Amino acid sequence: MNAFDFHTEYLEFLNDVKDNLQSQLKRQKRKATGNAINSLRVVANQKLKAELRGAPYLKFLETGVGSKPRGIGTAFIDRLIEWVTAKGIQPKEKQTIKQVAFAIGKSIVNEGTQIYRGQKGISISQAIKESKPTLLKEMGQKMMIDFKDGLKVKRR
Repeated sequence: MNAFDFHTEYLEFLNDVKDNLQSQLKRQKRKATGNAINSLRVVANQKLKAELRGAPYLKFLETGVGSKPRGIGTAFIDRLIEWVTAKGIQPKEKQTIKQVAFAIGKSIVNEGTQIYRGQKGISISQAIKESKPTLLKEMGQKMMIDFKDGLKVKRR
């Protein structure tokens, strides 16, 4: 039997968490541009260090964004324009996409996002909880096999 390989098991666990988060994003129809889903990746090296990385704004897809008294910056509007375009939101007559994005930005600044106001967002802890039993089961099975294979009974 193969010896227990924690590094491989941990990478599989992180990939399961990544797949779970991607499924949550798709189920909740939070895939306008695809940037959030495509940003999720497992990064590892040979020293047992591995981590799940993604776009910095993924945290806001879990917690939402609360209302903030600051102004609306150009970068924020540019990201909203990209999102509005990807969602296929059409401006009203005599309105530009930039004006639509600004109105959405103003709403976020004044009231927070829908997730912040109670709409369900993604759950990183749920993804971990759902992936953990598989990791623990496989680790336990492989450790038990290693223990059995490594145990030798001396005969006289």
